[in-house]
Amino acid sequence: MKLNCLELGTRFSRNRILVAGMLLVAMGATALWFGADVHPHGGNVIGKTTVFALDEDLAAASSVSSVARARAVYDQLPLIFEANYGQSEPLVRFLARGIGYGLFLTSDEAVLELQHPGARNRRFANKSSVLRMKLAGANPYSRTSGLDRLPGRSNYLIGNDPAKWHRNVAQFARVRYSDVYPGIDLVYYGNQGRLEYDFEVEVIGLTFEGADRVRLNSAGDAVLQTNGGNVLLNAPRVYQKTGEAKQPVNARFVLRAQNKIGFEIGKYDRTRALVIDPVLSYSTFLGGSGDETSPKIAVDSGNNFYVTGSTTSPNFPTQTPLSSHGTTLNGPQDAFVTKFSPSGAVPLLFSTYFGGSGTDSSAGIAVDAGFNMYVAGTTDSPDFPTMNGFQSAPVSAGKHVFVTAIKSDGSGLIYSTYLSGNGTDIATGVAIDNRANAYVSGTTTSTNVSSGFPATAGAFQTSSKTTNQFFFSKVNTIASGTASLVYSTYLGGGSPAGGVTQGGGIAVDSNAKVYLTGGTNFEDMPTLNANQGSLNCLSSCPPPNPSALDAFVAKFDPAAAPGSQELYLTYLGGTGDDIGNGIAVDSAGNAYVTGSTTSTDIAQPIAPSATAFQTANAGGTDAFIAKFGNPATGSTIFPLNYFSYLGGNATDIGLAIAVDSIQNAHVTGSTASTNFHLLNATQGAIGGGTDAFVALIPTTTTGGYSTFLGGTGNDSGTGIAVDANGTTYVAGETDSANFPTVSPFQGAPGGATDAFVTKLGALSNIAVTVAVTPTPSVGVGNQASFAYTIKNNGPDPAAGVTFVDNLPTGNATFTSASASTGASCTGATGTPPTITCAIGSLAMQATATVTVILTPTTAVALGNSATVTVNGSSTPISASASVPVTDFSVSAAPSTATVTAGAPATYTATVTPIPTFNANVSLSCSSGLPSGTTCQFSTNPVMPRPLVRQLRLYYGPRASCLRIRHGTGRFMEPGCRFRYWHCWV
Repeated sequence: MKLNCLELGTRFSRNRILVAGMLLVAMGATALWFGADVHPHGGNVIGKTTVFALDEDLAAASSVSSVARARAVYDQLPLIFEANYGQSEPLVRFLARGIGYGLFLTSDEAVLELQHPGARNRRFANKSSVLRMKLAGANPYSRTSGLDRLPGRSNYLIGNDPAKWHRNVAQFARVRYSDVYPGIDLVYYGNQGRLEYDFEVEVIGLTFEGADRVRLNSAGDAVLQTNGGNVLLNAPRVYQKTGEAKQPVNARFVLRAQNKIGFEIGKYDRTRALVIDPVLSYSTFLGGSGDETSPKIAVDSGNNFYVTGSTTSPNFPTQTPLSSHGTTLNGPQDAFVTKFSPSGAVPLLFSTYFGGSGTDSSAGIAVDAGFNMYVAGTTDSPDFPTMNGFQSAPVSAGKHVFVTAIKSDGSGLIYSTYLSGNGTDIATGVAIDNRANAYVSGTTTSTNVSSGFPATAGAFQTSSKTTNQFFFSKVNTIASGTASLVYSTYLGGGSPAGGVTQGGGIAVDSNAKVYLTGGTNFEDMPTLNANQGSLNCLSSCPPPNPSALDAFVAKFDPAAAPGSQELYLTYLGGTGDDIGNGIAVDSAGNAYVTGSTTSTDIAQPIAPSATAFQTANAGGTDAFIAKFGNPATGSTIFPLNYFSYLGGNATDIGLAIAVDSIQNAHVTGSTASTNFHLLNATQGAIGGGTDAFVALIPTTTTGGYSTFLGGTGNDSGTGIAVDANGTTYVAGETDSANFPTVSPFQGAPGGATDAFVTKLGALSNIAVTVAVTPTPSVGVGNQASFAYTIKNNGPDPAAGVTFVDNLPTGNATFTSASASTGASCTGATGTPPTITCAIGSLAMQATATVTVILTPTTAVALGNSATVTVNGSSTPISASASVPVTDFSVSAAPSTATVTAGAPATYTATVTPIPTFNANVSLSCSSGLPSGTTCQFSTNPVMPRPLVRQLRLYYGPRASCLRIRHGTGRFMEPGCRFRYWHCWV
């Protein structure tokens, strides 16, 4: 994905805008204009434009026309680029040469060396001008490559040492700079008359070094003045693609500062590629003057998001902290818990320190339906805060696990306990079920099971098989004391002795089944119903590399009877090192795992649910994504349904995973690969030594996205969550001062290493159109229908689609609103009033229609507008329409009349349109006429133009006089007068 944001001051365009700028340079018959007079040997001059002679023969040509013809031919020759193999300065990547110029492309600039127009004059022989063009703020590490290889070769046989000669140097017609900005490539090309460059624009400004002055001429071109002459940068050519056609868009250069120009774009079709996601809809630093590390993240049903991690900062931002120990840093390192509102805006909803006098770190966070927070981690504090705990104090000194439940408003603890033995106990993850049970995974060296931890009676594995073991425990946070530890078990092997236990993660499904992952070289893990039954290989076989680690994936039912608790356990790996770091489960019981692998030979699924996002290890250590199915019975192999590598040529590690409702895996981790596998990226180039990465990997189809996320330092994604709408929430740590932020709570780092929190949306392209009926106008009192059509042009489903209509005030009343999807729409609320329809999700190419019906009350144009927001996008899509409203007035003459019983009374009724009423008007007399009295119109109905119609009233023989009041009929005394308003329309 490309974020094409044009530099328009503070405005941004997200359309896929292609900008092609043409820099005219002095190359043969160039359009490089020099303010110079005619020189005897300087070439032919047209006005003030110097055109260099092509060669000595051309310079001596006797015919001006022959020179022009030769020059024209030369101008059409392609510009020839060569990669620099030592024929130029080391900084140069590609170069091109011609008569009167040399063009040198370095990592961050294009350098144009211009020979002085009078170079043949000895006085000017060594004089030249150097003009440098840089892309402001561009990636200095962008990759360069030659494109469109030409048939010719260059040879540099200079000097008498053949070892220093450069033979058969390839020639190219174009040179590509990849990812000069995130998602943007720059391509140089041209002919001997001009150098051109194309790029898809994000925030672009051009700065020029070596130019004495930059100005704009009357044609909108940028004129770069140098002591060697003037260089013309033609006004930008901007267009949008419609199929294969190019629709021009108005654009111009604008002067931004000295020697810097930007682009200003006119109106364009915002219904095409209006939203190009994923976008960073929110991103912030979170930290104080110390270090914040290893943050994890969770999100609740209201889209509030929660972050936990570790901090050494004495000034970490707090908000209504836990009163007893949350206001200040309690030891050298505390855990922290922070709650953000859905917008991430100031103030924080809740933020607190959490720990004792030692070192405390968190391993994960979960949130229940009541928004209570559950945190697990590791502490060596002897005074870690506890409440109703299984253990109120650690069994021994050293590092042990804690499990804590915090009230939804942060006002206090619900439960907090140690899980400690006589060794070292480390937490690696936490999950919850819907009954206030917390599940924690980790590793342990403790062996004193008599205390109930690491193993309870009747557990799957009640004793340690060797020094290091995995474990998981189930804690009831609404119980207290020893009864609160419901279940705990070891999980591990015994061979080799002292085997490795690394990584680890835990998930729980809606049936309270537990899913675990990690990495180990135990060759005797208790496999069951395994897709891969042996370490490093698919079936029973001697491990080809006994020291290599494999990931494992397991499923348990802690509520089952002894002997029935294990549902499956399988290895996952090849001959390299494979470690599972994170696990998630969907509503169908499919398990999703991420981690790291150095293997190139991991067995692929027999019947994959989708084509792998990346089919092979790209080099070194890659991240991976695996999905295990959930067969209908428990006595069969649990299949590997999906597997994909994810990485590049360096070290890439998957650290956390989440899954959405349509079986997309959301993954984050760290990467040092410059060629990390990207798709639809928000950041197309690595920013520093290591970057976080974020990926959405569909496991049942293709598409998704994969992107870098980071600044010029080191960044790592350590936690990930996804809400019901498919928005991705990422937490991690960064030491980049320029980590990308959007609407941040904290816009700058507080210390050397801070936490970061980022929200990304799905890749969807929403267009909104509106049609109004009736046309061409509507009368006062009649209904007008505004039908809004919302279409998702893909490629991914759009989640959290919300329609908000801005109702008019003063000239219409709201009648109703309905959505084709059956979504509920609110009534008119607020000032000014709005209605909201929660559309929900739209599949690719799906549409939804919202119909808003208004009734105009006055004869002024009736307008209506609405905005549509999509989860993950910070840009609402708007549409509006209006319809003329017409009315009419009625008058009658005379205003009063006196009639004798039995005689007719004639009134003239005038119907006048306001302003152009175009419907029939039916006329009738007021109800309540006395018996024997009739009325009739000369024409009925009528079309106002304006028109005059006569009304006659006939009175019966017993009526001497009648006055009819509006809406009522009453007899009056003889001789009374009849008034015109007694008839109505």
